[in-house]
Amino acid sequence: MITKPIIPLFIAVPVLLIVLVLYIFGVCRKSTKIRYKVLGIIRITIIIVLAFLSNLRIMDKKYDAQVEMKNLDVLFVVDTTISMWAQDYGGSHERMEGVQYDAANIIDELSGSNFGLIRFDNRSQILAPFTQDHESVKDAFSTIKEPDINYARGSSLNVCYDDLESLLLSSNQKDERLTILFFISDGEITDESTLRSFKELEDYVDAGAVLGYGTGTGGVMQYGSYGNYVKDPDTNKNAVSQINEDNLKQIASDLDIDYIHMNHYSNVAYLIESIKNGSSLSIEKSDSVSYEDTYYYYVIPLAIMLILELVLFVRKGKL
Repeated sequence: MITKPIIPLFIAVPVLLIVLVLYIFGVCRKSTKIRYKVLGIIRITIIIVLAFLSNLRIMDKKYDAQVEMKNLDVLFVVDTTISMWAQDYGGSHERMEGVQYDAANIIDELSGSNFGLIRFDNRSQILAPFTQDHESVKDAFSTIKEPDINYARGSSLNVCYDDLESLLLSSNQKDERLTILFFISDGEITDESTLRSFKELEDYVDAGAVLGYGTGTGGVMQYGSYGNYVKDPDTNKNAVSQINEDNLKQIASDLDIDYIHMNHYSNVAYLIESIKNGSSLSIEKSDSVSYEDTYYYYVIPLAIMLILELVLFVRKGKL
């Protein structure tokens, strides 16, 4: 059992307590019979408790739930070099903001699949091996933060190759499953390396796309809590990161998947719909933990109590 308060407790608790104290104070000052005062205090206490429990949003854990599963292994490979924080997605938003928003939509649309996540900058890291728990993959996306400017040492698209190959092979060892790949980057190579061929991985990928983020005009990059701009060491002016679509299209060609330039989720919607139509469904036991809301257990009696108070107010002209 877990709780996910709708209104933060540090706000809800004081407000509810203030309401309760003011009501009790007001009732005690009235010149009515004691039993009416007691009944009034009991009613408002019940309402306050039910309101607190409803706001607490208590959720029960469910294990081994029967769920609708797709025969898809969906792998995200995400460039997390500092250029992915350039501010030219959909206007002036950071590229990574767009990546996290778009990836969350893809995960929701392909719910029931297995999902995996690889990030790479100076090194590659598997943040999530293939799992049915899509919330844990979303959480893994949320852990992706802007790299330390002192840590950044240039961009290479080759860094992720070994981890990519490893998870693709893992997926291909499963019977009757389709492997979907979303390779996400701005295509920049700044460490003077040469883009290697991804052709040998083509047979392990059934569908997907290379998703390109950024613009030809480019965007500046801020870092740190003070919002400083990344500087070009040659000019000492604000560095500008531009998308390199040639590199991204080369990777897409090697893997025989689509290349899609992203400035809005709708750009990839057609492909997601095609993947959904090409998948098959089965009812299986999920290996993930799901949560079931129980707030309605408290909302219904709360509504009844509030209606009762309204009726009493209408009949007597007071609470």
